[in-house]
Amino acid sequence: MNSEKVKSALTDADELLHNPTDEMKWRESYYFNWVDLKNRVSGFSTIGILPNEKRREFVFLLFLEDQNEIYYKEPPLHQYEDNIEIMLKEKRLSYKLVKPFKIWEIEYNSRKLEFKIIFETRFPTYYFGLDSSASWHQHFESSGTIKGTLKIKDHTPIIINGYGQRDKSWGYRDWHQFDKWYAGHFQFKDWSCAFRKDYYEDRIDLSGHISNDKGNSPLSILDIETINDDDKFQSPLTATYFIKDANKNSYTIKAERIKKNSFIRFARTFLGGFTELFEQIVVMKNLDTGEVGSGMMEHLRTFKSDD
Repeated sequence: MNSEKVKSALTDADELLHNPTDEMKWRESYYFNWVDLKNRVSGFSTIGILPNEKRREFVFLLFLEDQNEIYYKEPPLHQYEDNIEIMLKEKRLSYKLVKPFKIWEIEYNSRKLEFKIIFETRFPTYYFGLDSSASWHQHFESSGTIKGTLKIKDHTPIIINGYGQRDKSWGYRDWHQFDKWYAGHFQFKDWSCAFRKDYYEDRIDLSGHISNDKGNSPLSILDIETINDDDKFQSPLTATYFIKDANKNSYTIKAERIKKNSFIRFARTFLGGFTELFEQIVVMKNLDTGEVGSGMMEHLRTFKSDD
């Protein structure tokens, strides 16, 4: 895929931009999600850079008790620059690196609201490894705390406190090669989990980890039971996860949307079919202990024509 020399460990340079290959679908992306259960404020955001397609992607979704804020733009990339201060910013949405692998600032402004949070890593960053998924060349993730403010026009500012997840990927990206995938982020007080399970070419690939203040433990088993909604998309409504890690710890986690419409569906067409991706902010319950947490569940499906 990529002739870039593989490092045995992440360095501060991996928080910055990497040299793209000449592959048309090469993409480098940054992603954050957040949940404040007390204030019922949640959402996610991503910025993707596609230098060979000469465009960027700016995505921001905020789910509130009585409304949603959705923003999606693909501004043209007239000139690629190896500078995240320029590339991770446009008129409404920006990311700022404060301390590598530790602190980021996410800011979004519109006519309706102002949103600013600080993401601070709480457990060691987990490197998924070279080509751990056919959907990226390299990838890492970390759990963090979220603190900030939300100012809605004509409303009292809300102080945000909660948990979230961030990740970063770079390399060749092509969704339609998968039959389906499942991904998720689970946030509890003393531990977190992040995973990806891919189905393609009669293969099943699992990557992910359990994290706490002692470190990371790779996942060994992940089984999933999903219940779909009765809406027009048959969108995933709840999921129950049966997990074991390399240290033989087991977890049973049930996830359900925070509210009816705390999700978004992305659809992409390709020659011979289309994919649909559901990204959903959820309340999670540890069925073994009763502890309530929060996070994200993501499902991708591919539909191919019979022609």
